[in-house]
Amino acid sequence: MRPADAAKKYRRSPVRIGINGRFLVAKRTGVQRAAFNLIRTLVEIDRENEYLIFTGRGQAGRPEWNYPNVRVIESDLREGESFLNHVWEQFWLPVLARGYRVDLLHSPANVAPLFYRGKSVVHIHDLCFVVNPQWYSFTFRTVYNFIIPRLARRASRVITCSNNSKNDLLHFCNLPADKVSLVYWAVDDTFLQRTSGETKVDIAELGDFILYVGSLEPRKNINTLIASYVQLRRDNPGLKPKLVLIGGESPLFADVRLRVKDYAGDIVFKGFIDDETLRAYYSKAALVAYPSLYEGFGLPPLEAMASGTPVVTSDGSSLPEVVGDAAFMVDPRSTEQLTGAMVRLLTDQGLRKKLIDSGRRQVERFNWYRVARNTLAVYYEVAREGDSSEGGKLKASGSAHHFVPFDAWKRLVALEERHLNAIRAHS
Repeated sequence: MRPADAAKKYRRSPVRIGINGRFLVAKRTGVQRAAFNLIRTLVEIDRENEYLIFTGRGQAGRPEWNYPNVRVIESDLREGESFLNHVWEQFWLPVLARGYRVDLLHSPANVAPLFYRGKSVVHIHDLCFVVNPQWYSFTFRTVYNFIIPRLARRASRVITCSNNSKNDLLHFCNLPADKVSLVYWAVDDTFLQRTSGETKVDIAELGDFILYVGSLEPRKNINTLIASYVQLRRDNPGLKPKLVLIGGESPLFADVRLRVKDYAGDIVFKGFIDDETLRAYYSKAALVAYPSLYEGFGLPPLEAMASGTPVVTSDGSSLPEVVGDAAFMVDPRSTEQLTGAMVRLLTDQGLRKKLIDSGRRQVERFNWYRVARNTLAVYYEVAREGDSSEGGKLKASGSAHHFVPFDAWKRLVALEERHLNAIRAHS
């Protein structure tokens, strides 16, 4: 039986899905951007179930949540990272979820209420703090080593975004394989759009530049990137690209500016920028260098590919899963390999074209409608658990994709096709 026929055949009561929306008031880094895109797409395609988004003030009026089956429950959360927001998440959010009688509570940004006793789904992006504890403060390691394994064991289902992260969860948290669902992240559709002819002045003044996007912290391997850039400039006097670093600085990496004083005019720190400006930087860069030592997924390489920019990245952790054969992969600890790769992409037009073309094909594998469909299937599996009678939330068993509602399934097919057409038009 085709999935569409199966979805039409099986009838069910709507599921009331609670969303832990603390991430909506946090600074939007990779995890927060991915969580936002997931929830935005879910409510766009699913009109059968009810969504209650528990978050901070000022979120209810956002157009992304303007659907009849979506309610935004606002609390007094503070913008950014606040200890009080964590207190709300651990103690008040469970009260709200019980009070509104949600069928399951989904926390899409790594942390969830530890003592919630209802059905729950938690996204755990990676276990970098376990695999590489030297990159984190003692306080961070202590808190997360206590919370995350317990969250994973107590959740009804854990979703993660790569096989690399799934293997870490199974190993370090001692979870059964069927408790962890793999749902890859995707690239935001805005990166598929062509930038306007009106290039921002500060970008135009840069000339050729190599772009890095991500936080400035040890695991991102910024030391090696800067050393490779210095070697590129020293050994290739005819190549004079600037190096542009976009992202927030970690307290553990605060002295990075002091180490580049000899190239102070050529290594540019931009900090956090808005998404529109980020898209312009991606599209104007000569290449994107992303030599991270560990990633749960790694959005910047995909964003670069969607923007038509070639990528140099690491050959470890989850990155080979994400980039496939569409990037120049190197040993991230080798300054020589990274330097050589950047020189090749700056000078070899045939290689550049090959990677740009294969990058656009690679991006087709990752779209938010597919992510939403797979997440919705997890919701139905969790809602079904313990409801074996005819009056339960679901009335049939089978593979997960059979439980996507028929109307949502039809919308997903149409939207996925539109998404792929946008990629092909951009090529």
